[in-house]
Amino acid sequence: MTIPSKRSVQRARERIQGIRASLGEFELLCSGTLSQRMMKCGKPNCGCATDPAARHGPYYQWVRTRAGKPTARYVSEQQAQILSQAIDNYRQVKRMLRDWEENTERLIDAVQPPAP
Repeated sequence: MTIPSKRSVQRARERIQGIRASLGEFELLCSGTLSQRMMKCGKPNCGCATDPAARHGPYYQWVRTRAGKPTARYVSEQQAQILSQAIDNYRQVKRMLRDWEENTERLIDAVQPPAP
């Protein structure tokens, strides 16, 4: 492994500062996935029983992991719009944190080079 140059150390510090500044811009964060579903009601005489185009909905379902188990709940269309943005924000923050971690490793290697 090569020791990072002064220029690369400076870029790493600048990148971390940029990430720290950007993180404060996020208001809502949620993990999970959001899906839109059309469903059958279960009544044998309803049109949805035989015609897929006549299914009811759309219904929005949010699935996430809580305490190591998947948890699902239905949300309104308005909540789905908010959740969609919050899920996108969460993914962006996760990417930023991975980038922060990589740049931290560069700084650690610059301060204390790895043992051979």
